[in-house]
Amino acid sequence: MDDKPVTPRERVAAAFKGGYADRVPAYPIAGSFAGCLDGLSIEEYCTNPTKAAKAMLNYYERYQPDIMIAFNDLAKEAEAVGCRVKYSDYVVPSIDRHVLEEDKGTLARMEIPDPFKAGRLPAFLEQCQALSSARLPSGLGAVLVGPWTIAMLMRNPELMCLDTLEDAEFVHELMRFCTEYAKRVGDAVLTTKIGLSYSDPTASCSLVGPDTYREFIKPYHKELVDYFKAKKVGTTVHICGTTHQIHEDLVDVGFVAITIDLDQQADPSLKVDQLDKLLTLGNQRGVVGIGNVDVTIFERATKEEIEAEVRRCIDTAGTRSRFVLSTSCELPPRADPNCVKWFMDAAREYGRYDRILAS
Repeated sequence: MDDKPVTPRERVAAAFKGGYADRVPAYPIAGSFAGCLDGLSIEEYCTNPTKAAKAMLNYYERYQPDIMIAFNDLAKEAEAVGCRVKYSDYVVPSIDRHVLEEDKGTLARMEIPDPFKAGRLPAFLEQCQALSSARLPSGLGAVLVGPWTIAMLMRNPELMCLDTLEDAEFVHELMRFCTEYAKRVGDAVLTTKIGLSYSDPTASCSLVGPDTYREFIKPYHKELVDYFKAKKVGTTVHICGTTHQIHEDLVDVGFVAITIDLDQQADPSLKVDQLDKLLTLGNQRGVVGIGNVDVTIFERATKEEIEAEVRRCIDTAGTRSRFVLSTSCELPPRADPNCVKWFMDAAREYGRYDRILAS
């Protein structure tokens, strides 16, 4: 009998292959939280790659997640193309000036930024490189922004939704630009030997309908996935809010893993267990489902509340593989560090396959 301990990377690899290691792999989605844990302001974490890298490695040592992600914020791509970022002490950075808000004709004169030179993208690449060079035993990925969200932030989300009804040609033109941009950032990240995860939170059915996804987003997601598939690189996607109406579409696109939020149906009678739906589909089609412990409670939850959420997700997964336990979205920058510890402790104990497969 081989008693050699399973490494985090082996644990993740087993899940992606549809097998079982010692337990369910687990990680929280941590961005600015790592910086705040290190005493940095959110702005420092998002603008100083040396301090950010140190904070990430300290976070890893503290929690030992099975997957580590290079992640600062979702405004960096839009900022590098001319938008303006607003920082806060408590919430993640946001855009307060959209480069195409006043004149969408500006797009015709724009060039795709060079990730090695533009805005904070070189700093993010430095952060990726530092994480890669640390040779951690965990799985490694970088959080990039998907084309629809880059487009939304360039134009202004409200105007972009109107554009889908009034100027479809412009939306497709902007999506072509943003997809090429997302490819270019992905290529730059790959030079650091780290994996690709595209966060496209605004592709959510809480914001745009499934028909809008299929017409304006799915073709560009597929183009992005196929581009990297040709380079033998798999891509992961995260979308916020309600997504169960487009799970089939996301699987069709070819993402190797799909990370989901909680369902945000206003009518409780319409509630669908998104995680169960995704894992059922994923186990049939060879796609990993990642989620979806309620991250909104991490600033104030008790140990029992965190454990109950972990148990909910693991019980939903049941004996199925192709599952990675994670938070429903990014940890709040000011999350309670104890909540994160309780999350990982519960995952290590309750997620053991000797318990799951014996029951």
